[in-house]
Amino acid sequence: MDDEPMWAADHVVTLIPSSAITIPESAKEFAIKGNHLTLVKGNQFDGRTKTDPHKHIHEFLRIRDMFKYRDIENEVVRLMMFPLSLTGEAKTWLDELNEGTIETWDEI
Repeated sequence: MDDEPMWAADHVVTLIPSSAITIPESAKEFAIKGNHLTLVKGNQFDGRTKTDPHKHIHEFLRIRDMFKYRDIENEVVRLMMFPLSLTGEAKTWLDELNEGTIETWDEI
């Protein structure tokens, strides 16, 4: 049973998950550079008790603030990149928040 392809299983797979973080419509066509994403993904927070969320946020902001993007606000870039800095239980926490729960960086 475990070797069956996911489309053959008796469960529903959500194709497009909703997001707890609201990204402004003006940023929908904006793309973050791949090497910037690589740096953010290299500093992922897993939400375990032995990891420090404050240290993660500080490091995330340090990495994020190394880049300058024209035509888009820094806060929007932070909101777009932040989910990629989470993994494991921290990512699950974010994914389980109601859609549109977070609209500003301060709310994170």
